[in-house]
Amino acid sequence: MGKLSGPPPLLGGAPKPVAAPPERHSARERGYTSKWDRASKRFLRANPLCRGCQAVGRVEPATLTDHVIPHTRGTDAFWDQRWWQASCKWHHDVVKQLLEREFDAGRIGADDLWLDSDRAVHLTRRERGEGGR
Repeated sequence: MGKLSGPPPLLGGAPKPVAAPPERHSARERGYTSKWDRASKRFLRANPLCRGCQAVGRVEPATLTDHVIPHTRGTDAFWDQRWWQASCKWHHDVVKQLLEREFDAGRIGADDLWLDSDRAVHLTRRERGEGGR
């Protein structure tokens, strides 16, 4: 059996260096304390299904509580449950991250950060390969 060769050459040369992401504090330093853990569990008991999945006709359990507007964006809404939503890991890690990038770039407003917004539904269908309409 032949020897494995190295990776194929990159088209266009070596990748450009990327700036290191800003330092992120630990979850506890960002306010996710045992008090948060208890509040989140209560919220998920009252809201057991993923809001984003429900918006596209799927029934999936919510596994985490998401801050609609991330509290790191300077809001005082960390403990305001009106700005929480129940989410599955996929919606949080895929759709919500896309929404937050669009929000930070000024392309969408705060109302679009809800996982059942028209924009979130579009992204959910697109990312799941179900068409973007």
